[in-house]
Amino acid sequence: MANYFSINGYWKDDKTEFYGYIVSDTDDTGYNYGLDDEDIFFYGLSENEIKECLNDENTGLDFVITSYTKVN
Repeated sequence: MANYFSINGYWKDDKTEFYGYIVSDTDDTGYNYGLDDEDIFFYGLSENEIKECLNDENTGLDFVITSYTKVN
């Protein structure tokens, strides 16, 4: 079963902010919460990885996560 998180942040290239993007730690959409592929912004981020990425521009991601909440 996947864990889902709502993230806020900004794009590194132009600093455009975003809010409420849904990320998942695994690719099993539709299994829980009724989410489909188009609802998921990014796959493969666990809660620990999100915590490590918070406010860090030196990741391999194109965006910076500034805050998150777990989606229940």
